[in-house]
Amino acid sequence: MFYFLHLHTVLLRLITYVARHSFATILKRSGINVAIISEALGHSDLKTTQIYLDSFENSQIDEAMKNLL
Repeated sequence: MFYFLHLHTVLLRLITYVARHSFATILKRSGINVAIISEALGHSDLKTTQIYLDSFENSQIDEAMKNLL
């Protein structure tokens, strides 16, 4: 039973991560200002958002994330 609870927790975190990443990426590609994206994600520092967005410029990574679901 512990295994299934652990698996559920891991999958929930992954799905949340993918959803946040997709949301931020869509906003960025739509030309939304990084400050607005940062506020929407709840980041207190623009640098955090910029690092978050810059680390996923590769469209192959985006495609791989979609395939996880």
